[in-house]
Amino acid sequence: MVNTKLFNGVYKGKKVLVTGHTGFKGSWLTLWLLQLGANVVGFSNTQKTNPSLFEILKLKKKISHFVGDISEFNQISKVVKKVQPDIIFHLAAQSLVKKSYTDPINTFKTNSIGTLNILKASEKSKSLKAIVLITSDKVYKNVEINKGYKETDILMGNDPYSASKSCAEIIINMYLNSYTNNKKVKICTTRAGNVIGGG
Repeated sequence: MVNTKLFNGVYKGKKVLVTGHTGFKGSWLTLWLLQLGANVVGFSNTQKTNPSLFEILKLKKKISHFVGDISEFNQISKVVKKVQPDIIFHLAAQSLVKKSYTDPINTFKTNSIGTLNILKASEKSKSLKAIVLITSDKVYKNVEINKGYKETDILMGNDPYSASKSCAEIIINMYLNSYTNNKKVKICTTRAGNVIGGG
């Protein structure tokens, strides 16, 4: 059921690119955006969660679906140039801490270089208004406190996954300071925590 009144109808008719749309959070975001009246375009690799909410909801039939590797600049750049999105949500990631220990190189390529790739590829869209980059609450230096971390706390993940996401935050900060002379595109990061839900 489409409800274009939520968020003052800001997503109605907008072309929204979601990277990592086949993953757990990406599938939920894709479903939600569709319900808000957005035209969703997804970019993700071939890996799917098990069970796969993406497949359960039959999202492939409801969106424009592109398969690719976020760590390969030319792949994401071609999609952005073709699609010309209004908004980008970047969720594509190697999100497993345990896997990051056994495959740190691909974890950094996906999480760190992949973030730089989406930022540089975003320049190919003349209609782009906003980019939301999802990192992690694991970006903070673990100082063993009994309260939540604040946005101003030190970034310094200790394990490969956390460090790759800390690097992504540094890349985002660098990009904001070095490449955003054009202020028409709003860029923000969100540091998501663990999520429990369907799928």
